[in-house]
Amino acid sequence: MWKLHRPHHVIEEMGVLVTYRNAVMYYALMPGIWFSAILVFLGMGYVYMFYLPIKLVVILLAHSETKWDRILYKYKFLSPLAWIIERTISTPSTHFAHHGLSVSDGVSNPNGNYGNLLFIWDVIFGTAKITRKYPTKFGAWNQLKEPWYIQLMFPILKSSDPKSELHSLNTKVDYDPGIDYQEFDA
Repeated sequence: MWKLHRPHHVIEEMGVLVTYRNAVMYYALMPGIWFSAILVFLGMGYVYMFYLPIKLVVILLAHSETKWDRILYKYKFLSPLAWIIERTISTPSTHFAHHGLSVSDGVSNPNGNYGNLLFIWDVIFGTAKITRKYPTKFGAWNQLKEPWYIQLMFPILKSSDPKSELHSLNTKVDYDPGIDYQEFDA
């Protein structure tokens, strides 16, 4: 799934336009989309009508360059509210950390902070890192520049460059967020 989600992570700055930047096949394989379709088919569309706007607002705000959660960290009297919110839903601080380039900055957590709606899952499964700070660098360390159509249409279209991660389904340069940032020699 990484190569289909890769266009979402090779960005070098955060913003709401990053939210749905994934390969087309990524959405075809998303279990949540299939599950939602089944629920609607079974007559539970009314639940989806409430869920979808909440999901959209939270994930758009989690990717937003406005960093709306700063107000919660600025005022001491909002600290209890900040504590609850940042452990329940994804905020710019927690989700930006997931997109950060390197754990060496003390903020980024590319191997965690996965939740784009309910951050509580990261808290429960031990993948949460809450710093109330924002990384300054974003992306993936093996960022070969590929045309947009290769990134969005992989594996239907593949890179002609054998050094590219998008050259085939398995390559020697496949990204591993478990390996901290390194200069990528292309």
